[in-house]
Amino acid sequence: MTNKTTLWRGIKERCPKCGQGQLFQSYIKQNDHCAICHEDFSTIRADDAPPWLTILITGHIVAPWIFFFVRHEEISEFWEVFILLSLALFCVFTILPRAKGFFIAAIWLTRQKNPEREEEENSENTP
Repeated sequence: MTNKTTLWRGIKERCPKCGQGQLFQSYIKQNDHCAICHEDFSTIRADDAPPWLTILITGHIVAPWIFFFVRHEEISEFWEVFILLSLALFCVFTILPRAKGFFIAAIWLTRQKNPEREEEENSENTP
């Protein structure tokens, strides 16, 4: 399994390990573990990174439309605000869970490659 595959699984809101289990139990409420492979996600916290990425992407999508509406004044302000708010809300609600899945997968991936974690797991498994 490549890093790209693992991150893509997170974007698709699936378990980064098996790719089949759901990452979230609701919109962005994270599951404690995968229902399929039982991988533990309870210690992974994405916190501020998903909203940051969501705002960054949404800003790059909405900003050109703001410039368009400034240049073309024949469109009424009501429709400008309606279009911009609709576009921004659509982007936020679409991107946020995928960004959170991406960061959960990235954190999971970095923990899997951490040699200290492997040593801890091995020491826990030996009697």
